[in-house]
Amino acid sequence: MSKKKRFGISEALTRGLSETINVVENNAGVFRNVVLPLSRIELDPENPRKLMIDLWDVKQGIQPDDPNYQRKQEELERLKELAHTIKTNGVINPVVVYKLGELYRIVAGERRCLASILAGKQEIEARVFNEKPKGLELKLIQWVENTAREDLTLDERLGNVREILREYQNQRGPVEITATLLKTITGLSLSQSAYYIAALNAPDDVQTHIRNGNIRNLDKAALIAGVDSVEVREQAITACINGSNLKELRNIINQQKLIKKTKLSLPTAHRGRTTAKINMGTTLKAEVVKTIVDCVVRHQQLEQYAEVFSQVEWADLRQATKAFRKLVELLEVEMAV
Repeated sequence: MSKKKRFGISEALTRGLSETINVVENNAGVFRNVVLPLSRIELDPENPRKLMIDLWDVKQGIQPDDPNYQRKQEELERLKELAHTIKTNGVINPVVVYKLGELYRIVAGERRCLASILAGKQEIEARVFNEKPKGLELKLIQWVENTAREDLTLDERLGNVREILREYQNQRGPVEITATLLKTITGLSLSQSAYYIAALNAPDDVQTHIRNGNIRNLDKAALIAGVDSVEVREQAITACINGSNLKELRNIINQQKLIKKTKLSLPTAHRGRTTAKINMGTTLKAEVVKTIVDCVVRHQQLEQYAEVFSQVEWADLRQATKAFRKLVELLEVEMAV
């Protein structure tokens, strides 16, 4: 069984994000690195990670009658994996918190906090802001932390980017949202930013499948979002759900677009001379003729004609032309019988 692919970012992007968060930290207020008791840290209900499991579940256990029991159990198992790593190596990256009365509220790193409790830890290293980062700075810190270190769903990542863009517009006023703007704000590559913009502006059917977890890959979501035809888009969505990779999806979409474009329609009635024959068209590729001949003579009623075409030099356009004419003649004879 293949391992589930997790979302990751390149080393270059990591450097870009690190620069972004350094700027955010310098502008958001003074901070310090300290070791805090886990008992004085509380989760932020507005954290975009949207974990279903909470502190009570971790400390007291998930109740069997909990309506979210199954999802919480799945999250708990993943937290146990992280807890095992923390037992062995400790928390590598400090959590980010801000002072709130006598407590500290998580800005980023709630999974590390919960896993540390599961690991039996009493303290955790934290980066403490004197006050809560506001607006865009807060969203950027949460997004950088979560995207770089956690396995978010596509819907959650899109939600985070949407929040960042909303906060940016709140601060700067109405601006056109483009891939270049998103690149400037986040440090993402231009191509990755374009994928995010395409997915954010996707038609309703694509958005629904992203929310339901049927479309989990950003590149695939952006590709399908760019398909105008509802019929072709539905076929692409089905193929995506059935496990088609990006290359296969492109081929399916291109084929369906071609089929849709070249579908024959009945001609409307018109005055004038009635057409007396059918023009079979022309081609510069002898391989096209060979394919047609091969397909026809595979038919059970026409197998006896296969020998007629066995000696054709298909690279010779004159021979290929004669072979096609011969095929038409044979078919006319067969149809007349």
